[in-house]
Amino acid sequence: MINPSREHLARLDISRDFSLDLGDISSFPPMGLMYLAQALRQRSAIFEIKILDAVVNGLSCEEVVSKVLEYDAQVIGITAYSYTFYDVWKTANAIKHSAPSIPIVIGGPHMFIFARETMSHSCFDYGVAGDGEVIFSDFCEALYRGEDFVPASGLFYRKGKAVCGDGIAIVEDLNSFSFPALDLIDAFRYYNTIGKGSAVGTICSSRGCPFRCTFCQVPKRPYLIRSTENVIAEIREYVNKGISDFFFFDDLFNITKGRVFEICEEILRLGLKIGWMFRGRIDQMDNQMLKLSRRAGCHTISIGVEDATDHGLKSIKKNITIRQSFESVRMIRRNGIRCSVNWLIGLPSHRSSKDLSNLLDTAIRIKSDYAQFSILQCLPGSELYEQAIQEGGIDPEEWRGYVLNPVMHFSPPIWEKYLTKKELFLFYAHAYRRYYFRPHFILREVLYIRSASEAIHKIKAFKNTFFSLKSGSK
Repeated sequence: MINPSREHLARLDISRDFSLDLGDISSFPPMGLMYLAQALRQRSAIFEIKILDAVVNGLSCEEVVSKVLEYDAQVIGITAYSYTFYDVWKTANAIKHSAPSIPIVIGGPHMFIFARETMSHSCFDYGVAGDGEVIFSDFCEALYRGEDFVPASGLFYRKGKAVCGDGIAIVEDLNSFSFPALDLIDAFRYYNTIGKGSAVGTICSSRGCPFRCTFCQVPKRPYLIRSTENVIAEIREYVNKGISDFFFFDDLFNITKGRVFEICEEILRLGLKIGWMFRGRIDQMDNQMLKLSRRAGCHTISIGVEDATDHGLKSIKKNITIRQSFESVRMIRRNGIRCSVNWLIGLPSHRSSKDLSNLLDTAIRIKSDYAQFSILQCLPGSELYEQAIQEGGIDPEEWRGYVLNPVMHFSPPIWEKYLTKKELFLFYAHAYRRYYFRPHFILREVLYIRSASEAIHKIKAFKNTFFSLKSGSK
């Protein structure tokens, strides 16, 4: 199971040194591969499985190939995001060149959008779009027994030059999965900068999202949840291994307040001494839920406000208001929970530099503990992507062309509807500088530090942010 390097990311940037990636400030384990590994174990004890995380271990493509040959691998599973596809493709090609008989199976979020284009590359023997636990286990078992693999929804393969397959694999019962294979990674190498600074356990308590924000690329799949008992059992497994800080990695954790209540009450009933954070919606929070969450160990909540006007929020189908956003941030912080807010730069509602200035002023006035600014990417699969194509704002072949012919440093298209790419990136750098280099913010962060590891991770994040923005301002 390979998580390839991120050496040649597709980045939205003018200067190559000018942009921040999540990997610059945090490090999270390859959850998809860990789920697949445990599904294989659950199916049969015949499989010997290794996870090779080239990102956290800093492995080059050549070093990955060397490890594959050293392990004498019989099957390769490789995970892909569209923005990491060049490194995925490069790694698969290198493995295929050195060991042409090893079947390589590609999966991950990238396959939801570009399954057929991806399978045009001969380095990939099979591809899985959607939940891979059942399909990949079936494939490995059939291969082991020397049997023909039966095609299924979500499986892609080639017959000659033709790409076969369709659909998306969905596993309806998330409780049927065993917990991710924690023992196959070095869990203490992963961390979350805005967490407690200690090792972080990532938990996906649901898959999918019932909301339809126009900028979002989350696949349109059924929204499915795990039972409270199942989630708590996974938390206890992490705690038994010495990890007590968690990030609920769901697209949205608090789809319903009732589910949050159930999980919090069970944490308190069992006396679990843990810390945790989640990504959530502001219209599914109230004072009672936040108070209980804080008692159960919640220390940080990340929310997406995105825009600074009700008109802009309505246009992207957020179904929230600015007033709600201010009230929610106040309520979160009043309950002793830290708050991080996400903002988008370059939405169709941003028609001038004045609109951007208003967004930044709002981001500061809302008084969240952290802010994350992102330049709008019209991502394939999102409603805004289709709108931008219809209005002639972006070329529909740019992303597809990149997947068909990967290049080392692909720069995704930006919809310059009212503001130019240069204007957006200059404002991006300005927003981060103004928000994070305020003396008040720096002093507050220093005073909040509770451990040496937390200090180290925050210093690293600050340094990466500073040097990225410094080079971008030249």
